[in-house]
Amino acid sequence: MADINKVKELMEGAIDVHIHTGPDVFPRLVNDIEAANQAKEAGMKAILIKNHMTCTADRAQIASHVVGIPVYGGIALNLPIGGINPQAVDAALRMGAKEVWMPTLHADAYLADGSHVPMFNNVLQPGLKGINILDENGNLKKEVLEVLALIAEKKAILGTGHISIKEAMVLVPQAKKMGIDKIIVTHPLSTMLNYTINDLKEILEKGAAMIEHNINDTTHQMKHPIKSELIANAIMVVGADTAIMSTDGGQVINPRPVEMMENFISQMLDLGISEKDIITMVRENPARMLEI
Repeated sequence: MADINKVKELMEGAIDVHIHTGPDVFPRLVNDIEAANQAKEAGMKAILIKNHMTCTADRAQIASHVVGIPVYGGIALNLPIGGINPQAVDAALRMGAKEVWMPTLHADAYLADGSHVPMFNNVLQPGLKGINILDENGNLKKEVLEVLALIAEKKAILGTGHISIKEAMVLVPQAKKMGIDKIIVTHPLSTMLNYTINDLKEILEKGAAMIEHNINDTTHQMKHPIKSELIANAIMVVGADTAIMSTDGGQVINPRPVEMMENFISQMLDLGISEKDIITMVRENPARMLEI
């Protein structure tokens, strides 16, 4: 068991780029202000709050102002904001959104088996048509290219969300070609996506900047949790220089996001990940993506 004092030390200056806060259509353990306060108390440098249904850039600014710690937001391109909607992305980026995620719970690939996250079931109506970012010829749709142009212009982060590996392998090189350098592959080891080690290497070669590993994927929030060893192995094989550790926390059945990050650090230390690599993944890499 990792030394708790060492874990607390590694939390100093950490950045969690994936926290789900309330208010939300789903029950959440903490609201924006509470998450920011808890991060500040833990000595963290910043957090990024996410919502599957709405933009969080505006409310992040309020939390940051109230608490006195940088809080950032973004927008996920799901059905409530019009799916792949350039107008919504433009507005979000103008309000300071730091990350734009491709579809998550409304991604065609996710809805093919929408049972991965039981909490979503009450919101996902039967027969709901998912969003695929590719046209019938396997090319990115026009509106996706418009969104990428906006992300490139504002130098924001592109997150892959819950789209399929096939879609991501088309998206990433095009995004890179259009000048997007900050591309994060969202929890690819999750059973929702099932990337292999070779898939991770390939998508990095195609232009992705970071592989984002989430401890939530190891919890019973997921119908099929993965083992922490799977994440540790990916970090060892693929490398910490292109990895971010975050929580994807905020669920009522999980601990507070700060505790989830502490648990994640503790688990990785126990599994042989070095302190240096953890600092790279919880401090340096997310700071580089957020340019802070």
